[in-house]
Amino acid sequence: MISIKQFKKKLKPKIIHLALLFKNYRMGNAILIFSEARGGSTWLMELLKNIPGVIINWEPLHVNKGVVPKAFKFGWRPYLPVDTKDGKYMSLFSNIFILKIYNKWTTRFIFWKDLKKSKHVLTKFVRANQSLPWVVNTFPKLNHKPIFLLRHPITTCVSRLKSFEGVSSGSISKLKHDANFVEPDCINNERFILHKEYINNLKTKLEVEIAIWCINNANIIVHKDRNKWLTVYYEDLVLYPMKTIQTTLKGINIKFEEGYFENINFSKPSISNYQKDFKPDPVTQLEYFFNIIKQNELQRIQDIFDYFELKAYSAFSAYPIK
Repeated sequence: MISIKQFKKKLKPKIIHLALLFKNYRMGNAILIFSEARGGSTWLMELLKNIPGVIINWEPLHVNKGVVPKAFKFGWRPYLPVDTKDGKYMSLFSNIFILKIYNKWTTRFIFWKDLKKSKHVLTKFVRANQSLPWVVNTFPKLNHKPIFLLRHPITTCVSRLKSFEGVSSGSISKLKHDANFVEPDCINNERFILHKEYINNLKTKLEVEIAIWCINNANIIVHKDRNKWLTVYYEDLVLYPMKTIQTTLKGINIKFEEGYFENINFSKPSISNYQKDFKPDPVTQLEYFFNIIKQNELQRIQDIFDYFELKAYSAFSAYPIK
């Protein structure tokens, strides 16, 4: 016999599905977050959820759990060139933005009591940054600029190795790269092939992670269409959370009241703090990587930044260069 808790858990997807059948969300009300995995997007999503009428569309492009047909071959980091006109992609993304396609995974943070008054579908993407220029040019009716959330490549990649591969802080620099990088088997993967030889000459897995970060973000940071989205720095969010949230909402044209964030504990870690290594002091959190990465290793990372012409961050500073 199942418990009441198990029964509610089993019933929830059916209730959500039934409720969504009667909802018609507008494309213009879509809120979009683009970020790297471990880039702070879950925390930002949790903060924006405090705006009345916002519901969460969770990681719809996830390779194994999302809503993208396998035949699309998106891979973990889908890239659609700006001039892509294929209707199947337009249909997929438009239906994602207005929650016409979803599943148990993407609706995991939706509660039926929130659906009745919901107006904004907040869709959070990680690893889809290369497709951001295509999105803003394909869907000009978005009333709210997408948010491009940036976090320092070193802290992002260290967190990724710790969270997804179980690497301890002390072992980060000891994981050697064995020169067998294989480009992802996905559509439009030329950017990986172009830099494959360079990547295979790197020394550590951290360096490889950082190179891949650069491949998927360096050109977006300086893209000619960057005025069509709002770039938000994770470091600003950590240091000045209230100010950054308010500036972000103004930047994407979301009306809000001061009271929405009055009772929020900005020092509370997000639900994605898998390693339980959150540092309550902002400076300590942001500068932590200096404790585990030596100067000569930082120089090799700076060499990677220089190779990819990344100027928004330095390996010798924990803060963005604006």
